[in-house]
Amino acid sequence: MWDGFDKRKFPRLNLQCEILIQSDKNSPPLKTTTENVGRGGVAVILDQPLERFSRCHVRLELGSDLPKLEGDGRVVWAVPTSDGKGAKKRFDTGIEFTKLNPAEQEKLHKFLNASQKKS
Repeated sequence: MWDGFDKRKFPRLNLQCEILIQSDKNSPPLKTTTENVGRGGVAVILDQPLERFSRCHVRLELGSDLPKLEGDGRVVWAVPTSDGKGAKKRFDTGIEFTKLNPAEQEKLHKFLNASQKKS
């Protein structure tokens, strides 16, 4: 994961949650896990790049016994990286939540508060 300056408005927790990212209606969703999650967005590692500032739709699975969170987002950064063995190029990607309805925001807020208390 990219280790640059942290200028985030909302702190993030290192949590691995399943996420589907739909960059446009004509392409299949990208399924991966989060590197970290915060009230303002998520960081993920992808096998293919998403264009910076492009819009997307996300579906975040907070846990098997918890409701899924859905909303719109925007790619705010994408940094090329390798898979650890150096053979495969991957992309450390930050997605900012741009449109979560109030109920979705509340679900995320409660989940993050509970997760933070556990760690």
